[in-house]
Amino acid sequence: MLNAIQGMDASYIWSGVIWALVCGLAVGNYACSLIHRLPRGKSLLGDAPYCGTCAAPLKPIDLFPVFSALWLRHKCRYCHTPYPISHTITELLVAALFILTFFQYNFSDIGVLILAIGTFLIILSTIQVNEGMIMGRVILCALVFGMLLRTLIDHTLFNFVLGGLFGVIVGAVVWRKKIVKAGHIYKLPVQAELLAVAGICVGANLFPLFLLVFSVVYFLAWVVSKILHKQLLFTIAFSFSLMLVLLYGK
Repeated sequence: MLNAIQGMDASYIWSGVIWALVCGLAVGNYACSLIHRLPRGKSLLGDAPYCGTCAAPLKPIDLFPVFSALWLRHKCRYCHTPYPISHTITELLVAALFILTFFQYNFSDIGVLILAIGTFLIILSTIQVNEGMIMGRVILCALVFGMLLRTLIDHTLFNFVLGGLFGVIVGAVVWRKKIVKAGHIYKLPVQAELLAVAGICVGANLFPLFLLVFSVVYFLAWVVSKILHKQLLFTIAFSFSLMLVLLYGK
C-alpha cells in the first residue's frame, strides 16, 4: 500500500507529503473552477476567477483553497450568496488523492497520469452532484489519460483496447434496456461508456478485479442511499472503485 515510501527517509516523506498537499489543494482549487464553468459553457482560461452569482472578480484572499471558504463561511465576500460546500470537499479530495498517489507511486510518470484520471473523475462526480448531469467531455479526458497510462505500463495497445472492449460488452449487457437506436447507430448508456473507460484505465488483466470492487462499492452505496433516502449517484461509486484499483490493484 505504501510502495513508494518504503525505506525512504522520514524527512523526504514529510517533504513529499507537504508538496503533494500544496499541489493537491492548488489543483483542487482550479478543479472547482472547471466544475462551475464546464456545465455553463464558460471559458476555462480566458476569464479571471469570479463569483458565479454576482460576477465580482475574486481577489487572491478569496482563492486560498479550503481556508478562504472556511473564513468566509462558504459565502461570497461581495454579495454574501452561499456557494456549494462541494467546492471545499473537492479541494480536500484532490489533495488526498495527491498524497495517496505519492505514497504509492511517488512523483513518477505513472503517478502523474493516475492523478490526472482521478482529478477528472472527481470533477465528473461533483458536476453530477451539483448539476445532475454527466459530462461527456470530462469522461473523454479521463479516457485519454487512461490510454496513456496503460500504454506506459504495458508497452502495448492491446491491453487497454481489450479492456475497453470488455467494458463495452459488460455495460451493454447490464444496461441493454437503455441502449438507444438512432438510425443505424446504437447509442450506449453513459454507464456503459464509463465501464469502457474503466476497462481502458485498468486494462483487460485488472478489469475483473474492477468489476468485483465496483459491485461491492455500488451495493454498499445503494444500501446507504436507501437508509438516507438519497439518490444513488453512479459516478461516485464508479470513481471510488476505479481509483481504488488504479492505486492498489495488482
